Amino acid sequence: MRYGVLEGPEHGVYVRGIVTSEQILLPDYWSDLIHEGSITIQLTPIGKPNNVYVSEVSTSKVTLKSENGEINHYFFIQAERKDIDRFLVEYKSTK
Repeated sequence: MRYGVLEGPEHGVYVRGIVTSEQILLPDYWSDLIHEGSITIQLTPIGKPNNVYVSEVSTSKVTLKSENGEINHYFFIQAERKDIDRFLVEYKSTK
């Protein structure tokens, strides 16, 4: 596997895709890779508005609920890596 990187104020990882059921299964390696409390989830409905919400989060899956039983969303899930030391975002210039 090969990976690129997004730039931001942390060492982060993400997964994205389309979900049509109540569960998004996260990659097997996530539990050893990320800080559990750092997971954030974005959902975007496809085709029409729909009230879907996150009901449970773990390092292995995200569980969704829908008021009308329908789920058809893009998802973007981010988390901070725990296998690398956190870095200082702001620092004093040496110039």
